[in-house]
Amino acid sequence: MNIKYMKPCALAACSALFLFFFATSSTLLYKHFIAKKVRTEHQIQRRMFDSVVNSREELIVNFSKMTLPTLTEQRALKRYVSDNKDVSSVSVIYKDNYVYSTFGNRMYSIKKAAKEGFSIKMKSLLTHKPTVSYTVQVSPETYLKVYFKPFRFNVVDNIGYGYITLFDVVEIGDNNKLLRNSLLSNRKEHQFTLDDAEFFVEINPTLAVKEFVASRYVYLLLFFIVGITCTFLLSAYIKKCWVARCIRNNIVQPYLQPIVDEQGNIIGAEVLARWITKKGEIVAPYLFIPYIEKTKLTPLLTLSLMKQVYQSPLMLLSQGLKLSFNLTESCLFDPNIYKASLQLAPHCKLILEFTESAPFSHSDVVERMAQYHQHDVYFALDDYGTGYSAPHYLTDYQFDYLKIDRCFIDQIEHNPKSIHVVECLVLLAQKLQLTVISEGVETLKQKQMLEQWGIKQYQGFYFYKPMSVKSFMDIYRPQ
Repeated sequence: MNIKYMKPCALAACSALFLFFFATSSTLLYKHFIAKKVRTEHQIQRRMFDSVVNSREELIVNFSKMTLPTLTEQRALKRYVSDNKDVSSVSVIYKDNYVYSTFGNRMYSIKKAAKEGFSIKMKSLLTHKPTVSYTVQVSPETYLKVYFKPFRFNVVDNIGYGYITLFDVVEIGDNNKLLRNSLLSNRKEHQFTLDDAEFFVEINPTLAVKEFVASRYVYLLLFFIVGITCTFLLSAYIKKCWVARCIRNNIVQPYLQPIVDEQGNIIGAEVLARWITKKGEIVAPYLFIPYIEKTKLTPLLTLSLMKQVYQSPLMLLSQGLKLSFNLTESCLFDPNIYKASLQLAPHCKLILEFTESAPFSHSDVVERMAQYHQHDVYFALDDYGTGYSAPHYLTDYQFDYLKIDRCFIDQIEHNPKSIHVVECLVLLAQKLQLTVISEGVETLKQKQMLEQWGIKQYQGFYFYKPMSVKSFMDIYRPQ
């Protein structure tokens, strides 16, 4: 894959992965959210029934001697209703007759046989809706019938609607609305147990999603921001790993730009990096070199180029040939590059060119350069006059070559200031006993002017463009 497509491809793959995890996590969080609401509502409805059942013993103790309720007992029943938020009223049944109700504070007598337990009346005379009650026998002839308030499904009403089923044939919704009644019996009131009652919720997807987003938007937003950040970091990491893999697999190959003397004879070459695609296309260096420098993969690239050159047939005829490799300060202290340099040095005149994008920071640069010098490895200060290649580099560090940057060479034909700069650099190099190599020579006139100033080594398109090792071997003739 071409490196210029790698970033969007890595980003697209990571984005797809993120969207998958985001969708999966959001779905799981949504299901948990819905399940929690349903579970909470179920617990509330169950507590409504349990609160009355659990008060059974209290009712028996407090009203065990009640027949026709006295004023004190009436007040006690009303207090029970007011204290229990799930109870709407209590009726007293004495000798199978309704004799009192806390609802409306009326005394009346209706013949009705009483039976303990839960019951449902399909149509109340007052509300014309189903009513649910619980009957407790408090004495041999006295029963209390506790009526429940209408069902309220406040927890789930914003994600759909809830309902209670009885015997799997009766469905009672919010505010005791009768949704379905398939009972075959014509009796108006039916006994049931808690095992006969179940709670269900019909989810409205639109309402449920809106409620979920409204209540969890902070978590979703935070997760989305973290996910996007991780997506970019992961895509950057994948791209770096992929570029490193391409370097290790020699997809980035050495191209040699010849260095010639005043007669045009090839005396050396600068080893440059060229990304070669599977189709044989050459990727422009500006598309990957800055990225490699930014991600600190320069040592890996330099090592790969050194190994490829060392393993090439060029080593059979490179004795005395100047071969220069670009490196940074980090490369200088890389043990693998040091080892590769010692392997190359006996087969050619090895030159390491410093192309620093930042000042030297290591205190042992001088000592490290001296170690290389002991093994006949030479150093060049590349692109002198630009970037961080300040004059003190020439005094503080032991360089052997000075390469004049092409930005000065480009202008010597028409800019007198560039002429003066180049003249001064050449004179400075001569005083410091440095060999000058002029980069970026593209015309005969430039070559002639440089020759007048004593420059004897040239590199540029006027002579040769960068080429593969094989092409270089085809034109190189050992001196």
